[in-house]
Amino acid sequence: MRKLIRIAVAGLWLAAAHSAAADQGGFQPFSQPGGADVPGQVLLCADPETRVATPCGVAASPLNALTAPFQRNGKAFALPVSTTPQTYAIQQPAGALVYRGINPCNVDIVIATVSATAPVTTQPATLGGETIGNVQLVTSATGTANKFQDTLFMARSGRVLGSSVNPMGGQTRYVSIMALTDPGTTPCAFRMHYGSGN
Repeated sequence: MRKLIRIAVAGLWLAAAHSAAADQGGFQPFSQPGGADVPGQVLLCADPETRVATPCGVAASPLNALTAPFQRNGKAFALPVSTTPQTYAIQQPAGALVYRGINPCNVDIVIATVSATAPVTTQPATLGGETIGNVQLVTSATGTANKFQDTLFMARSGRVLGSSVNPMGGQTRYVSIMALTDPGTTPCAFRMHYGSGN
């Protein structure tokens, strides 16, 4: 009798699964109201019934948000950290709208894009006696990170943020960084990687 009940339940389950699969009809990609494809870097809310994705935030779409994973664009930048604000010159890749910041240090840090006074002078940046190839330490006058107003990264944390407007224009960005407490004798560098997505 138990075997018969198991067979009946399995048969009913298979029939329901087959019906649901037939109704789905295969993969149906999302599209925007005009029929355009959904871009990976725009946050859209999905309507599972109509398969239309609209920009999130409108009253009619408190639905699931479609997001794209972070995609790197170029190499990461290692910015040495100390309690004295330091400014570094880096090259932001064209089209990179966001960055992933990772603070492996055991102290909280603040970071900000700042303006530099022309002429800008630089020297190679080093960490633990090694030169960092794609980062230059700015030795001329610049703005500095403000511990009360600029972006805070907690110790041993990371996140993806939108890139702020570059006050200097162009792809050369001047980034000021400082630790809020002494990181100690072990060299530590904030990692910054430009890209797209979230």
